[in-house]
Amino acid sequence: MLKGEYFSAENGPSTAVIDTPLQRQRSKVVLVRRCRGIVSVCAVALVLALLSGCGGGAETNAAAGFLAAEKERPGVGEDSTLVEAGIARFREFFSDVTAESVRRLGPGLYAEDIWFNDTLKTLRGREAVLAYFEKTAGHLDSFRTRLDGTAVSGPDVYVRWTMEIRFKGAKEPVRTVGVTLLRFDRAGRVVLHQDFWDPAAGFYEHLPVLGPVLRWIKSMI
Repeated sequence: MLKGEYFSAENGPSTAVIDTPLQRQRSKVVLVRRCRGIVSVCAVALVLALLSGCGGGAETNAAAGFLAAEKERPGVGEDSTLVEAGIARFREFFSDVTAESVRRLGPGLYAEDIWFNDTLKTLRGREAVLAYFEKTAGHLDSFRTRLDGTAVSGPDVYVRWTMEIRFKGAKEPVRTVGVTLLRFDRAGRVVLHQDFWDPAAGFYEHLPVLGPVLRWIKSMI
């Protein structure tokens, strides 16, 4: 809207508002931008609330939890035979995860006092980890992981992988890549499991509620 001055004999100079199509269009653009900004903030808040719910039981400070677990579980890396056997068990376990395979192979892979973080959840103890995998497998039609490479640095074993999961009722599988840091104990079982990957692209974007919201937020950035 444009402002102009006119003269009134009774009241003196006054200001008139001149409404033009161009000004109305500009006002609409400003309004739309403000609304989009408000919606974006609300969407981010909703996503954060939902993600905190999905990761129930996870530590609020994942970095501090990992650093503490790293000190408590020094691992062994000097025994190459032991490490190779541990990697082989890891490969077998994740090649095709089902409820049955978790119960059969899990006790041989993970130590009783395992510290586990897959960026979705932080867990302690073999029983909790195996229950988590068994529950996850129950929500999927398939859960397979291919190992693409390994590297050893002292007690740290890094495994690069490609994961493919298919949600129940989904037409196409979801593929994502990542790296897992492993440490083994003297029995060759995993005592520390820390995943590094992007769960937003590899998991959350494909969920019915979170997926559309996350994809929309990405399009706004």
